[in-house]
Amino acid sequence: MSECTIMPFQRDFLGDVLRIEEECFGPRERYSRRVFEWYLLLDPIFYIIDCSGEVVGYVLAVTYKDTCHIASIAVREKWRRRGLGKELMSRVLSECKFKGARRAVLEVNVDNEPAIKLYMKLGFRVKEVIPKYYPGRDAYLMERDL
Repeated sequence: MSECTIMPFQRDFLGDVLRIEEECFGPRERYSRRVFEWYLLLDPIFYIIDCSGEVVGYVLAVTYKDTCHIASIAVREKWRRRGLGKELMSRVLSECKFKGARRAVLEVNVDNEPAIKLYMKLGFRVKEVIPKYYPGRDAYLMERDL
């Protein structure tokens, strides 16, 4: 990760985040500009990762009471398997804890094995299956203590 830097999201990065969203998620699963703008109203924990001047990933979370919800995380395909997702998750989980959250939750497609493995390495466990969370597909609700 030596040429990569995690930094707080700034509105100037929204176009980059939307391009990553388009590359990483199907048309019925990706967040729209409007959804990201709604999250920005919620005082999110939002980081991007810049590698050699290119925004290659992001993580977005919101806290509510004692819970941190990891709303979305994505890393461009050509930058995967380098530990960037782990770095983004570690940063956001630290920030969630700093803000007073005692647990973190996220949803993940039951077929997304690489993401599930990452989350389990980070201490998440499957709490339940959410039927049809994604169009025609189930999700795991995963949770961990902070």
